[in-house]
Amino acid sequence: MTCTRAISLVAALCSTALLSLPASANGGHFQVEDSSLIPPQTCSLETWGTREEPNTTWVTNPTCNFTGGSDWSLPVTYDVERDDIASVGLEYKRVLLNTGSGPALALMAGGQYQRATEEVDELFVTIPLSFQPMDMLALHVNGGVLHDRLADETYATWGLAATVKTISGPVLIAEMVDDDRREPLYGLGARFDIGSTRWTLDLGVSRDTQVDETAYTLGLNIPRLF
Repeated sequence: MTCTRAISLVAALCSTALLSLPASANGGHFQVEDSSLIPPQTCSLETWGTREEPNTTWVTNPTCNFTGGSDWSLPVTYDVERDDIASVGLEYKRVLLNTGSGPALALMAGGQYQRATEEVDELFVTIPLSFQPMDMLALHVNGGVLHDRLADETYATWGLAATVKTISGPVLIAEMVDDDRREPLYGLGARFDIGSTRWTLDLGVSRDTQVDETAYTLGLNIPRLF
């Protein structure tokens, strides 16, 4: 898929969203971003482990909303085989539009520091758009750019996701992400409530068509630490 085709697809979906309702979040290990924030003056925690032969990584991602207008996240990636922290990120999200009766639009930006090279290797800006055409279905569209500082190249990025709320079972999530430099990644997942708590458990599988590898993920989401 070329960048021009991706932009056209995002524009078409944005037009559809003008007749839709706001949507809820995916979060966790899912790569397509939603356009919501956590409640003001609270912190949440998302953590997940991913196995993709021959590597296993574990990510801990605390997020805080200090003022009510934006989220700050600090994802830390731990390499299990090397028994060491591989990278530390910093991410910012702000809602640009949320009418309460229409689509929600946000701005997200961040970077990632790699300990192996001792420098920030990637910077990104993403515009997430979320809308809900029906009660059981939420859709998320992402469009943005990724700057690779090592290669001094900038790439267009895009993603699509659908979230389906089943009547009495888990929430089901399907997604696709892509950019100018590689082949698409496809993912499927299920989110389960944990008893009477607000905590949720994620199970996911994704297929990276660039390297022809499958990854399996187990995650835990704690929506409110305090």
